[in-house]
Amino acid sequence: METIIVTTESDIEKIIERIIDRKFPKSLISELEKTFSINQTAKMLKRSHKKISDLVAAGILKTTPDKRIYESSIIKYCQNK
Repeated sequence: METIIVTTESDIEKIIERIIDRKFPKSLISELEKTFSINQTAKMLKRSHKKISDLVAAGILKTTPDKRIYESSIIKYCQNK
């Protein structure tokens, strides 16, 4: 005998989000995010290498452990300028 479950679309979305969060932790997602070198970022933002390095050192631009700058950090910086 089959069991029929009645639910809403929003409940299904919540369940799927929880499953995704368990299977793909935020740290894994951030590893998949596009990153740029300091030089690439400097060229994109038309700033000097020193200026970008200073923004990284100040924690304004977030980086990976090997100092690659997250795309989301660049976008956030540009929005706040």
